[in-house]
Amino acid sequence: MPGVKENQLQEAVAFLQKTGSTGGNSVYEHLTKVVWKILQERPADAVDLLETSYLAKQTNFEAKQPTAPLLTQEQVEKSYSKAAAKLFGNPDVPTDSETGEPVESEAANEYECENVMGDAAMFDAVGAGLGRTEMYGIMLAVKQLGETPALGVATVRFFGKVLGTHADYYVFETTLKEPVEEEEEALGPNDVPMEKGSGSNGYVYFVCNQLGGPLSRLPSVKPTHIKKARQLKKFVTGKLDAPVSAYPPFPGTEAHFLRAQIARIAATTVLCPVGYFNAGEEGALEKAEEFTPQPAAEMGSAASWSHRYPHLKKQGRCALFVKEAEEGAEEKEPTEEESEAGPEALSTLDKDAEVAGGEGWSPVFSSSNQNVKFQVAGVRSNLWPGALAVTSGAAFSNIYVGWGIKNAPFVPMPPPPVATEYDQALVESKDLPVRPEPEAPPAEDAEAADE
Repeated sequence: MPGVKENQLQEAVAFLQKTGSTGGNSVYEHLTKVVWKILQERPADAVDLLETSYLAKQTNFEAKQPTAPLLTQEQVEKSYSKAAAKLFGNPDVPTDSETGEPVESEAANEYECENVMGDAAMFDAVGAGLGRTEMYGIMLAVKQLGETPALGVATVRFFGKVLGTHADYYVFETTLKEPVEEEEEALGPNDVPMEKGSGSNGYVYFVCNQLGGPLSRLPSVKPTHIKKARQLKKFVTGKLDAPVSAYPPFPGTEAHFLRAQIARIAATTVLCPVGYFNAGEEGALEKAEEFTPQPAAEMGSAASWSHRYPHLKKQGRCALFVKEAEEGAEEKEPTEEESEAGPEALSTLDKDAEVAGGEGWSPVFSSSNQNVKFQVAGVRSNLWPGALAVTSGAAFSNIYVGWGIKNAPFVPMPPPPVATEYDQALVESKDLPVRPEPEAPPAEDAEAADE
């Protein structure tokens, strides 16, 4: 080390060799083991492993197996340091393993998204959202998701954050340039097919537990998932492959349950200012050519907001499905689910049902002084706590941050009926049955016996 005398270097080494913990290890021994471990395995992310070397200190490098790695692959992928480095660092340039030369990568995918940091400022003004720091990481995650060529994303919107018992889900709402290939459904005679590319499956959702971590695409939602989810009141764990332990049994894993909850929340709480969209043919929304924002004082009213997404009906679909009668069979009257008449497109919030005897939406403002310029106003859902819609001028945005629990009375489903008792005639008896009479032998056998 230049500029350091030999006696100073010896004193520094001696200081590092002093016992520095109750376990009897010194800083010198700990750093030696960390460097030796890195030299043995030569990982590509050596800096990340060095930053997480405190894990090695906790185990003293005394693994039961001498060849055990410092961290398992799953731990490395889920570590915050690696996710943050991937999110905030420069993208890795792929190289040829034989020549070591950089390989030309695919061009970044072109996509559209909302102004994430502008939305963060509006949420922050009303005291909601996730804060500027976390929203900056979300902005980078949106960029990462949208630019990935393999995903083929056309639009990206940050839906929100669903809290879990073990980990949380960051949810991103997207549309894809190519439709998702769906597997053929095995439907029973009374099953309802799911919507493809519209209605409850009009958007594709990606989730991750850490910003910058691996993204997972949620499966398409089926009507049976939505109908079963409405009968449950359950927290998510943060593990997509976890079973949903509940009664009545849920037909799928937590990934299907989370997707059903997102569909329910989105259909109820994603809003737009009145007049921003016009309902086109077949319920499609078209942006109005001329839109005049209302004063901020009026945007705290439920009558100033409309539902942007179609209503999710009891059938588990946005568009009703009525099974066609077979040829020659009599037409049956539609059931209650098949004849449900939902609200019209872009219905206003003042038509929503009450929640716990009160209004379904509460107003929020960035300031109690209505004369403040650049006022941010909006409404907060009382049915799905954590859902919020805000606007400032012509800009508006929606977000959900909550546990995925609906604010409604929960009545558990009753258990199935008890099996009926056996008929009294089938009860076991000690009486012996009547002995049957012996059968008479055939005539030929009888003549042979006489001879």
